[in-house]
Amino acid sequence: MKLLWAVSNWKRTGPVEPSLDLAAAFAVLGHEVHVAHGQSPPGFPNETGACVHARCLRAADTGAQLNKHSSPMRDLRDAARLRRWIEQEEPDGLVATHRSGHRLLLRAAKRSGTPVVRLWFGDGRTEPDKRDVQALRASAGVLVFGEAARLQLEGLGVEPARVQSTGAPLAIEALRERVREPAAVRAEHGVADDTFVFGIVARMQRHRHFEHLWGAIARLRIERVPFHVFVVGRGTHEEEVGRAPVRELGLSDLVTFCGYLQGETYATTMAAFDAQLLLVPGSDPTCRALREGMSLGVPSIAARLGMLPEIVEDGVTGLLVEPGIDPLARAMKRMASAPDAAANLGANARARAERLFAAPRVAEALATLWQRAAKQRV
Repeated sequence: MKLLWAVSNWKRTGPVEPSLDLAAAFAVLGHEVHVAHGQSPPGFPNETGACVHARCLRAADTGAQLNKHSSPMRDLRDAARLRRWIEQEEPDGLVATHRSGHRLLLRAAKRSGTPVVRLWFGDGRTEPDKRDVQALRASAGVLVFGEAARLQLEGLGVEPARVQSTGAPLAIEALRERVREPAAVRAEHGVADDTFVFGIVARMQRHRHFEHLWGAIARLRIERVPFHVFVVGRGTHEEEVGRAPVRELGLSDLVTFCGYLQGETYATTMAAFDAQLLLVPGSDPTCRALREGMSLGVPSIAARLGMLPEIVEDGVTGLLVEPGIDPLARAMKRMASAPDAAANLGANARARAERLFAAPRVAEALATLWQRAAKQRV
């Protein structure tokens, strides 16, 4: 099967990497995958293009800008350029990652009748835009990453036979291969081997509820619970929501700001966590960082928000808590006070990640969806 795979962004955010992990796994199955991605402004490196290259995927030279946000005149030009590519290359199908690219592919494929499949990263709780619903109904298939999303779309009139539910894709083996010496990370930051380490991977933004974390840490300090916290990430409000309150609360000896990490450093740092925290889902509702931690055997403490209750099995792979300082502090104390129990949760998380998120398994689900789409077309 020959596919045009559209990723309407040049930044490596949101669903970009899960989509490309799936594209790479689909190519491994023997399919011919061409990726059309967003074009970065002059002077900015194209992060998505680098991700395409790193996965040894083919870049499709469609000429389309594929911006994350819609613009009437630009969209007309992009649709025309995509239509020409489709007519020249004659792909068997088209895959859309973002809403803007989805609408463009539907418009570009109208003349040829080439089927369009959407990767739907909605959490099943946030109400979709009406234009999204129209596009989903018009698509040959929709791959969703949770049962709540499947039920929501079917309730909105998307034909059930066109919806396939699966776990969100993750290149688990590639991540594990990047792990080096987790103990060295602890030593670098002066954290003893027997200290329980919590980690959080998140952009430093106001809506990410870091104030809940700082409040929980302050409370546990009073209770003399031994632990340390690694914060991985950066953001425009890093000083305001992170470093300043940590200094003001006198928590600097318990919190290490690791900054933005990539590659081996990122994977190794995450492998050094004894447990990971996620207070609010980010721009990727499937919570890639949390799923990466699971694949490395790290248990989770996660808020009951968005898709998190579908990802984390409460009491099996981690702990689910209501948003707030008190619930978070209680869960952190429970984890840090029982490291062996936390390790068992981590082992369960690793097994669950392999079962649900391994990109080759998700690629098989996508292949099943394409088979159904082909039968409907006949």
